[in-house]
Amino acid sequence: MSSMEPGRLLEFPELGLRILAGEEGLSRQIRNEDVNRPGLALAGFYRNFAHDRLQVFGQGEFAYLMDCGGEVENRIKEEFFNYEFPALVFTHGNQPPSCFLEKANHCSIPLLQTTLSTHDFILNFNRIITRALAPQTSIHGVLIEVFGLGVLLLGPSGIGKSETALELIERGHRLVADDMVHIRHMGKGELVGESDPMIEHHMELRGIGIVNIKDLFGVGAIRKKVQVDLVVFLEDWNEEKEYDRLGIDEQTMDILDVSIPSITLPLRPGRNIPILVETASMNHRSRRMGFHAARSLSERIHTRIAEQVGQDPEKGGGSGAGPSGPGSKAPAKKERKKVNPKPLMGPV
Repeated sequence: MSSMEPGRLLEFPELGLRILAGEEGLSRQIRNEDVNRPGLALAGFYRNFAHDRLQVFGQGEFAYLMDCGGEVENRIKEEFFNYEFPALVFTHGNQPPSCFLEKANHCSIPLLQTTLSTHDFILNFNRIITRALAPQTSIHGVLIEVFGLGVLLLGPSGIGKSETALELIERGHRLVADDMVHIRHMGKGELVGESDPMIEHHMELRGIGIVNIKDLFGVGAIRKKVQVDLVVFLEDWNEEKEYDRLGIDEQTMDILDVSIPSITLPLRPGRNIPILVETASMNHRSRRMGFHAARSLSERIHTRIAEQVGQDPEKGGGSGAGPSGPGSKAPAKKERKKVNPKPLMGPV
C-alpha cells in the first residue's frame, strides 16, 4: 500500500506548514487520503473515530479547546492522545494549547501549523495526497501528446519509438516522457503519465546520443504530464500474422486495471509511422465523439445488401403464388393452339 510521511508535507509551499512539536514522528506514514475534523472526539464521542487520518483543527475545534476548563482539557489530552495519528494540523495560524504541545512531544506525534484557512488547506492537501497514494507503475516506452491526446508508444528496444516521437515533435506535438514512463491511476479510470524527474525532457537517439528536447525545440515541445488515452504497439511486419484492416473490433490494454484502447502498427520500409500515429489519434478522438467510421461503413454495406436481396425475385422478392422448393415441380405450361388467321378481305 502506498504511503506518505508527514515530513514530506513540509516540502510543499502551497500547504504553508511548519512543525511545532513531535518532530521525532515526522517519519510516520499517512495511508489514508481523507482528513478528519475531530470535533466529536474532543466532546468525548470516540465511536468510529477515524484516527488513521490526518487530524485537522479548524476554527471550531480550536474555539472549543480555548473554552474548555482545566478538567475538560486534561480529559481531552489523556483520551485524545491514546490514539495513533499520522499528524495534527492547526489551521488559520492558531496556536495550540501548551498541553497539546507537551503531549505531542511525549507521544512523538507531529503537530503542524499553517496560516491557510481550513478549506484551502484541505483542498491543497487532497490534491497532493491523492497523487502520492495513487497506484502507480513504470513502463518502458515513449509518451507523447498528439492532438491533445496522450499516446503511449510501446515496442521492443530499437524498433524506433524515439525516432517516431522525434518526428512527431518536429510536426508540432509535445514530448512527455522517453524511455521510462511513470503512470498513476488517479481514480475513475484516469491514468496519468509523466517522466522520471532525473531524465525529464531528455531523449536517447541511437547514433546521436542524449538530446534535450526543451533546448532543441523550445518549451512548446514538452509537457509535464498527460492522461494516457491510446496505446500504440510498434512491431516488425510479420508475414504470417493477420493484421487488422477494418478496425471494427477495438483492442485494449490493461494498465493498473484500467482498459486503454490500443492498436498495433507493423513496420516495414515505406510506411510513414508518424503520420499513422497522427491518424490513429484523430480517429480515436472521432470515436470518442460518437463517430465510428468502420462501423458506419459496415452498416451502410449491410443495408445495401439487404435492399438488393429484397428486390431480387429469385431470393424471395417476387409475387408468384405456387409452391417452391427443391422437391416441388414447376407448373406445366399450357400449349398454345395454332390458329390460322382469317383473311381480312375476301377474294377479289
